[in-house]
Amino acid sequence: MIIALNQNKKYILAANADKKQQFLCPGCQEKVILRSGEINQKHFAHQANSNCATFSENETAQHLLGKLQLANKLQPYGEILIEAVLPEINQRPDILIKRKEKSIAIEYQCSPISQKRLDERNAGYKSQNISVIWLLGENYFVKNMTQITIFKFLAQNSISFYLPDIGKFVHRTNFVKCDFERVRYTEKFSEQLNPSKQATYATSINSQKQIYKLQHLMLQKRVDEKLVHYLYDKRRLLLNAPIWIHQGHTFGLIIPNWHWRLLMVLMIERVGVGHVIHQKHIIMKLAQYLHGNVAFKYEQITLILFDLEQRNIILQKGQYILIRQLLTWHSSLQEKLGKVRK
Repeated sequence: MIIALNQNKKYILAANADKKQQFLCPGCQEKVILRSGEINQKHFAHQANSNCATFSENETAQHLLGKLQLANKLQPYGEILIEAVLPEINQRPDILIKRKEKSIAIEYQCSPISQKRLDERNAGYKSQNISVIWLLGENYFVKNMTQITIFKFLAQNSISFYLPDIGKFVHRTNFVKCDFERVRYTEKFSEQLNPSKQATYATSINSQKQIYKLQHLMLQKRVDEKLVHYLYDKRRLLLNAPIWIHQGHTFGLIIPNWHWRLLMVLMIERVGVGHVIHQKHIIMKLAQYLHGNVAFKYEQITLILFDLEQRNIILQKGQYILIRQLLTWHSSLQEKLGKVRK
């Protein structure tokens, strides 16, 4: 073990420790001994009869360094314990911040973890009324993260990293995903664990480019043929759909933005101008195509409804939505067929 608490309850590396002082294990709070020799590097060791397993033998240097730095940085938040044992749930958070109102577990994740294991750990903390914050290490700090990885650690529409090499937190938020493009986001380096509110990501979309790429997919027969045939039966062409369907950047979709928005267009048309639909029906229809929890899905659907209201397509009154007008298709298949006959 290379980290311990000194007599002033400060975290210290074995390499910087003095044998004249007394030291405690950061996890079990038992007395540990500073050892060194000609072969082994300086380290802290428990008494022979101790059962503490605070630090894993295969723990990476980055993980150990990150935990030490975090323990020092998080001192103002409460009493800090490194890998404190929670026997009720058989878990040891990397750092436990003990507070009068509610303790907080800090998980500093540097290696891969399955969704199942992550859910189990979260459920364990929840059962003990302990909040949990997941901080990602440098191995996760890549520019192009997949939506699956983002959603695994997403909390309050943000994911956070801690980079021990520079001693800073990095907060990513305002995730957007345009069709045919990678996920985009705002990123801020900070000295603080809690991210400050960041400006909304300004998203510009070239609708013509989106239409061209969709056309290319259709030529490759990579668009759902059932959808194409459904529109054809309604005397509609997908490429003539309202430009609005190509202006989406909703993050977390299982299907493309254009498809999701097209479903909204068709729903509005089915309700009809001057008629009303309950918000819950729209949420039930659109939510099934989104990743994330209920709150996240509701927020994304609220944003698309707000966009339609700003365009004077709908009017929201409480839980009810009035259809004021329809989005305009470029030209109907019927008009095209009429021109051909002439």
